[in-house]
Amino acid sequence: MFSTVFSTIGTDIWGSSALLGGIILLAVSAIIAVSSQRWLLWYVVGGIAYFIAVEMTHNLILSWFAFSDWHSYVAALAISWLPLATWVLYRALRYDDVSDALQREREQAKARYIEHTPIYDDHYQPRF
Repeated sequence: MFSTVFSTIGTDIWGSSALLGGIILLAVSAIIAVSSQRWLLWYVVGGIAYFIAVEMTHNLILSWFAFSDWHSYVAALAISWLPLATWVLYRALRYDDVSDALQREREQAKARYIEHTPIYDDHYQPRF
C-alpha cells in the first residue's frame, strides 16, 4: 500500500532523503514529546498538515492543468496563502482609519458611557 501511495506522489519510500527526513521527524517529535515544552509539538503537527495540504493542492493542479511542476507548486502556495491574506485584510479593515463603520460604533459606545466618579463632602478623610 505504501509503495502505491508514494508512487503517485513520485517519491520512493526507501529513498535516502525520505528515510532521513522520516528519522529526523521522529527524533524531533520524540525529543519534544518528552520535554516540558510538549505544546510545541502542535506547531510541528500544524507544519506537517500545512505541507501535506500544499502537496495535495500541488498534485491536483498538476493533474488538472497543463502547468509545469514549478508553476503548479507556486500556484498551490498562492492558494494556501489565500486564507491568510483574507484574515489580514479582515483585521486591517477593523482599524479606525480604514473602517468608518467601526469608528461610528466606537463613537456610539462612548456616548453611552457615563463616567461615574464618587462625590465627597468637604470633610471626607480617606482611610489609607
